[in-house]
Amino acid sequence: MELFEDKGFRVKGTNLLIDPSTTKHSGAILTHAHSDHVNFNEKSKITASQETLDLINVSYKPVKKSNPLKFSKKTNFDNAKISLHNAGHILGSSQVLIEGEKTLAFTSDFKTQDSLILKKAEQLNSDILAIESTFGLPSFNFPHREKIYEDMVSWTKQQLALKRFIVLSGYSLGKAQELTKFCNDFLGISPVVHEKIFENNKVYEKHGVKLGTYYKLNHNLNDSNILIMPPSLAKPTLFYALEQSLGKKVSSALATGWFYRRGHDTVFPLSDHSDFNSSLDYIKNAEPKLVLTMHGFADEFARYIERRLKIPARALNGSSKKQKALIEFA
Repeated sequence: MELFEDKGFRVKGTNLLIDPSTTKHSGAILTHAHSDHVNFNEKSKITASQETLDLINVSYKPVKKSNPLKFSKKTNFDNAKISLHNAGHILGSSQVLIEGEKTLAFTSDFKTQDSLILKKAEQLNSDILAIESTFGLPSFNFPHREKIYEDMVSWTKQQLALKRFIVLSGYSLGKAQELTKFCNDFLGISPVVHEKIFENNKVYEKHGVKLGTYYKLNHNLNDSNILIMPPSLAKPTLFYALEQSLGKKVSSALATGWFYRRGHDTVFPLSDHSDFNSSLDYIKNAEPKLVLTMHGFADEFARYIERRLKIPARALNGSSKKQKALIEFA
């Protein structure tokens, strides 16, 4: 069984295509609903979790032909069986297990810590493991999530004590839902959220994820002391406009695994990806005979795997060119 990159990830000898990078295909597996993984056309038959399909329908365009697949349920595909398994990244995010003469596990984007709203990725065992390497350098070593929550509470309460308005910035799908839950559970505050975040929150709640209360942004900044915004909109120009409108200082924080402030006062390493050490632990437990790395620091991570775990590893062709700059997804 051989996995290669060709406008997506393909399994040689089958029609199986995972996370295509083009809309020109008749069908594919979409591992989750972030835009860098979603490409299809009206004739494409999309296999994904129901949660992913619902998020795609809200965020992009309706999927006309779909094959919803529940986690762990196996289905036949050419000469293999495939099944989806929780990746812990965002709602509905899936790892793909392909079983034929050999087994191949494809993590896509995944997280190995429980969060306020999602369970961590399921550990898969396989002969071949294709694993993301977005944070494939030793410098990316995130604190435990509970410690990050504590730091966020401390900083936020300090800003509130100074009578400041707070902007929390996190990607509208995944991170923003955790921030919504954080405000409710740790601060007892119902935040105002951007329209896009509001729509995604509703899909999470449809699938049983309780986020607490929140308000859709609509000229109602006085409804809360906290505003949750996508990073693409949370810029110094916005902070200045808010200060002029509200008549008080604005404090801003960005939630991301990257080391960039992007004009914010502080950054919390709240990532929806596995960090370097957690990824190595996942590989060790999977006991693969070959590891394929993809996204981000693919070449570097493959070399670390061979040195530290003594398992053959290589980067999938071209994969190291992707995701290095996708700050909002991390």
